[in-house]
Formats: sequence, C-alpha cells, structure tokens
Amino acid sequence: MNASSQPTAAPDLPRNTGIEVGAQKVATMKHKDIFARDIEWIAGDEGVRFAQFLLDPNDAEESPAVILAKFEPGEEIHPHTHACNYLEYIVQGSQKVGKINFEAGDVRWAAAGTGYGPIKIGLEGCTVLIVFETASKSAPILLGKARGLAAAAQ
Repeated sequence: MNASSQPTAAPDLPRNTGIEVGAQKVATMKHKDIFARDIEWIAGDEGVRFAQFLLDPNDAEESPAVILAKFEPGEEIHPHTHACNYLEYIVQGSQKVGKINFEAGDVRWAAAGTGYGPIKIGLEGCTVLIVFETASKSAPILLGKARGLAAAAQ
C-alpha cells in the first residue's frame, strides 16, 4: 500500500457544547431521533392529523418546515395555495389533485402562490411528507369559493 492509499485520520469535530449568548451558554441541537411512538400528532381540519418538524428550531419564522400528514379516506381538501415553495412526497395511499392522480412514491412540487385543488383523498387514505421552504409561510391560503365561505363564517 503506498502513502496515497493510506487511510487518513478523521478530523477532530467540535462537540455539542453550546454557544455563548452574552454571559449565558445556550445549548444547540446537533442531532435528534424521533421515533414513531413519540410523534406529537395534531388534529387539523378536514380529516387530517399532522406533525411539524422545524429544521432550525431556534428560528421558527425562517426555518424550513417538514410536515408529516395523514389524511382520512375519502376526505376532500379545498383549493388553496401557500406563500412559499413546497415539495410533497406521497408516502402511502393516494390523492387526486385537480384531475391528476398521485400514488405512493410520487412527488409534487409547487412554487409560492401556485393554486391547486381540490384534493380528493383515496379510499385507502393518504400519508404525505411535505417540505415547506419557510415555516411561517406554510399555512394554506384558501382559494375560490372556499375563501368566500371561510370569510362569511368569520
């Protein structure tokens, strides 16, 4: 074995010791395991349960958000948009968005302000993993008749 094929030692990596903010030491998160049994599910509207994970828990406004959502069979989600880019991966089940069917393994991507829907959930339900560019801009913005009905209800 020549010198160039010798394994090199791993560099010394900094430990998770925290950062100084003024005179106070603040812990920083470097790694977190979340097991299925520990996911905190939130009941949403229209037959959906979801869990939200921020990629930067210290900056809830600007952090990208990852949403794991489970939709009940046969539910229909009103047409809407979001104020940021997003990507959705169909983990399990199916959904029809407008006239297009999506099944497990399919990916949807939409730019901020792109309207879509209604979303009709398949008979087996649907589980999706959604990544929003900015957590504070991820809330759905209703479109069309759904917007009018929501405004009238307030």
